[in-house]
Amino acid sequence: MAVADGRGNTLLRVGLIGAGKMGRHHLKAIAASGVATVVGIADPAASKEDLEELLPADAVVVGSPIELFERARPDVVHIVTPPGSHAELAEEALRAGCHVYIEKPFTPTRSEAEAVLSLAAERGLKVCAGHQVLFEAPALAVWDALPEIGRMVHIESYFSFKMVRRTITPADQVKDILPHAVYPVVDLIRAGSGITDQPIEVVGMSLDADGEAYALLRLGKVTAVVMVTLNGRPVEQYQVIVGSNGSLRPDYIGGGMAKLVGPGTGPGVLLTPYRRAFRTVTGTTRGVTRLLAGGSYPGLRMLVRRFYQSIREGTAVPLSPQSILDTVAICEHIGSALDYAERESEAMAEDRLRQQETMLSALDPGRPMVLLTGGSGLLGRRVAVELRRAGFGVRVVARRVPPFSRRVPGVQYVSGDLGRGVDPALLQGIGAVVHAAAETAGGKQDHQRNSIDATRNLIEAAAGAGVKDFVHISSIAVLKTSREVGRALDETAPLDAGTMARGPYVWGKAESEVLAQRLGAERGLRVKVIRPGPLVDYDAFSPPGRLGRELGPAFVAIGPRNGALSVCDVSTAARVIRSYLEDFDQAPPMLNLVESPPPRRRDLLDRYLAGRPDLWTLWFPAVVLRGLSGPLKLVQRLALGSKQPVDVAAAFASERYKTDLAAAVIARAEALAGTRPA
Repeated sequence: MAVADGRGNTLLRVGLIGAGKMGRHHLKAIAASGVATVVGIADPAASKEDLEELLPADAVVVGSPIELFERARPDVVHIVTPPGSHAELAEEALRAGCHVYIEKPFTPTRSEAEAVLSLAAERGLKVCAGHQVLFEAPALAVWDALPEIGRMVHIESYFSFKMVRRTITPADQVKDILPHAVYPVVDLIRAGSGITDQPIEVVGMSLDADGEAYALLRLGKVTAVVMVTLNGRPVEQYQVIVGSNGSLRPDYIGGGMAKLVGPGTGPGVLLTPYRRAFRTVTGTTRGVTRLLAGGSYPGLRMLVRRFYQSIREGTAVPLSPQSILDTVAICEHIGSALDYAERESEAMAEDRLRQQETMLSALDPGRPMVLLTGGSGLLGRRVAVELRRAGFGVRVVARRVPPFSRRVPGVQYVSGDLGRGVDPALLQGIGAVVHAAAETAGGKQDHQRNSIDATRNLIEAAAGAGVKDFVHISSIAVLKTSREVGRALDETAPLDAGTMARGPYVWGKAESEVLAQRLGAERGLRVKVIRPGPLVDYDAFSPPGRLGRELGPAFVAIGPRNGALSVCDVSTAARVIRSYLEDFDQAPPMLNLVESPPPRRRDLLDRYLAGRPDLWTLWFPAVVLRGLSGPLKLVQRLALGSKQPVDVAAAFASERYKTDLAAAVIARAEALAGTRPA
């Protein structure tokens, strides 16, 4: 059934497969196109409630692509799922008569890409790849300026990024972002060489499984270097296109382009740095202005709009099949080499792990085997180390077993998705459970599944296996604020439960805590709850969000220098959790776990600056921020369309806690640790 806008124009019917973080950006781009409407989403983890602000009222949310095709009957389908599923989903959509937009990486292999493009041509349908950077202002400016720099000689494409998910390896992260460094090169190198009937050759590579990829490409007389790093800083993405009469430097973070035309020889060479600096400043200023006015992912919005235009008008798609195939082929070549480097690195890591395990002390037969969830996270890994050192046997369950390089010696690792259910074999031989896993991102549906449902499934399975001791790791964020309660918060302070006002994370944590206590009582488990404060690692310190923000060469610290800021060091938390298992009877049933006494803001900042002597400090008074809070909320409502604007002053405010119990428990944990053999 055709859908029309308010002026009677027919809109393209668009379906989305995959409604994660990037999928939400796609929903915004589809709406911004003005020529399409979303008729359905296929994602088993999505809910209409979570996506309400981004969906038309009549759009359906279903669990599978087949349901999407049958119920929503889209004209176009966007595929925003893990790369390994792209080819199969694209072919299903094409067979259902849909045009297809595929997020990068298009497919893992060239053969899959060829199959998708061939099927589309056979069916008379269009396919587009998510190469959105090509449609941002700097990339478009390159093509306008290209004739001015003469014959193309060399291209450099650089992308420094960071790990964004702990569930994948550095090599996987590099492969995920590699297309962003490759696809801006392929059309340029073909245009510069004038060669269309030969493959772009990868003539050299240097790779590191820890997150580094360097490749030298060549086509005819034009060379290109592609570099991706997860360790280099600052985070940036740029190109340098060198010609016989100048160079171009598009910057995709700043949104500008520096153009240097002319040979720059003789006395003029002294002016080159000044010309580059001037072009960089003016170009970046224009780019940032465009970004602030137009919002994030401008290239995605333009690419989607042009793709839809090609469908409506029967014109060529914005990206040629050759461009897509070149990108996939180069990424496959580099990716295969990265996989090999990762296998070699993991083999060495396994050898080191086995060697370390031969030097471990024996398990204490008087201590129970512990099942630990969340054991690969910041806190969970430290808990695993502490428990194994104390003679406990430890079994870590995770949705994905970590690589050998991230495992703790002497710890068992098994895969399991607690949100789906718990295999009884997981609890075999287990005497106690430490439940530290929880969802940290996504919407309400994600937290329902991976925090609340996972807690329910785990307690039911533990009770069925005869486990008696259960330590539930909650968060101190679940408490109502001291301002609401009217006093410093202790273990009797009320929970801020049953509301989404503070976001899905706090909601999920609060509901999980309530559920754990209720189900534990019903099933005969002794459930004890620990609520850690904001977690920090004193051994590798990064400042908590309430302390302030790093902005360029400065750290903007907020609040009084001598004001207390409650945190919890992961080593402290790990020792306390161990002490609970060592003497469960004496451990308090509820604990707000923060350092006692709490550190001062200036002490925390000094700890950070000790490793960052390059930073200078700017202290921003909290009273000024409180005065700005109201106007900033108004800006969020009017300019950003936020229905729940953030109270910026509250985000940086210090919370007040009564720490007598925490101090006693920490001291007891230290005493127990002191009696344990090294």
